[in-house]
Amino acid sequence: MKRQSIALVIGLMCGILVSVLPSQPAQAGYSISCWSRSSAYSYSYTARYEGYEWGGGWWTNNNYDDTPSCVTDGGSSCEGPDCSGLVFKSWAMVNSSGNTGKYYWYAGDDIHGPYNSTMFRDGCSGACSDVCTRPCGTGSYSSTTPMDAFAKSGHVGLIWSEGSNGYDDILEAYSNSDGVVLAQRSYRLSSLYDGVRRTNWSTSCP
Repeated sequence: MKRQSIALVIGLMCGILVSVLPSQPAQAGYSISCWSRSSAYSYSYTARYEGYEWGGGWWTNNNYDDTPSCVTDGGSSCEGPDCSGLVFKSWAMVNSSGNTGKYYWYAGDDIHGPYNSTMFRDGCSGACSDVCTRPCGTGSYSSTTPMDAFAKSGHVGLIWSEGSNGYDDILEAYSNSDGVVLAQRSYRLSSLYDGVRRTNWSTSCP
């Protein structure tokens, strides 16, 4: 009886302690002063092979989808960014529409950002801008550079490496079945996509 009483008291104390501790915030990370294309290049690749979740923003960086059967359209329990969430975090954008500052988000931070793909195409309220417009065409290679993006209403993908004849290697959060992939795409030739660029890149970081 004595042991049961002690266990009950300990259990109640633990319950009270848990109830007063702050919960883990959905957003973490920290402000930074420098974020270059090279920084974004390395960061974005940590999402490759991870899952996809519409409205999602976190991944584990272990090269597979930890929640392959989880499809909740925006639920935080499902691993994987969607296309605009991947660009937002890879570009180290601030979670405030139009803010051109820089903010480092850990891969596991459950953050999507204020922009959808249409907003990326249309300038992110000043936090990004067009470098070429629909269709960008084969002559636009001089206007774009890796870690710019192609955006339309419904999708946005990062330029990983520029190709030729209208094709590029694009890193993108693509679908529930594909996850985050690196694939050759002809978005440059499409009448739906603008080429877009983050405002306020750093030229290099220590």
